[in-house]
Amino acid sequence: MANFKTHVSVAAALSGTLATGFLVSGVATPKDVWLYFVMGTVGGILPDIDADHSIPGRMFFSFFALVVAFLTLFSCAGVYSIVELSLLWGITYVVVRHVIFRLFARFSVHRGVFHSLLAAVFFGFLTTSLTYHLFRLSALGAWMSGLFVSMGYVIHLVLDEIYSVDLTGARVKRSFGTALKLISADVKATTCLVLATILVFFATPSAERFVHTILNFDTYKSIKGQLLPKAGWFR
Repeated sequence: MANFKTHVSVAAALSGTLATGFLVSGVATPKDVWLYFVMGTVGGILPDIDADHSIPGRMFFSFFALVVAFLTLFSCAGVYSIVELSLLWGITYVVVRHVIFRLFARFSVHRGVFHSLLAAVFFGFLTTSLTYHLFRLSALGAWMSGLFVSMGYVIHLVLDEIYSVDLTGARVKRSFGTALKLISADVKATTCLVLATILVFFATPSAERFVHTILNFDTYKSIKGQLLPKAGWFR
């Protein structure tokens, strides 16, 4: 499998290139380019959240714990004192970051259900829903964020499969086929992820503008027209 540095580097490079293309075509603003770049890079390390003590796992649950802790704090503001709110925030963070993380690490299997295309779709929908409802992005911006997370996710899976083939020794490693798969062979885990994917999909905003933008030929025509330097550039 590819190492952490490779996953980050490739996902960052491809996400930055695509985000720049959307900037050139007028779909994204300079601020959007930074957001999509980050989303694609994050997506590039997400599949390894199921690896025990992995950097992506710790990063994801630390961020998730902060979000849940602050949401809990905001929902209880005006009801409890500052001291009580501080304790509530701290308890919520510790429970999510350490207790839930350890339970997740205990029951999840590396290269299991999270190393699948289904998981890429799930995290894309989840990102779209969170950025729209919690961070108040526009419907288009939220869907674009979800697209970049899913894209980075798939890049990770493809890299792991590529590294499963030892070209120097002309052999296929035992890990081949475990990274890039549609769904997991674990029926229970796959069923749970399918249900979770359906739930987060219904929480996503309208995709009408997003679909129109992505499927619009003019978007890619504009990118193609500015892909290479002008003919007079070499003179």
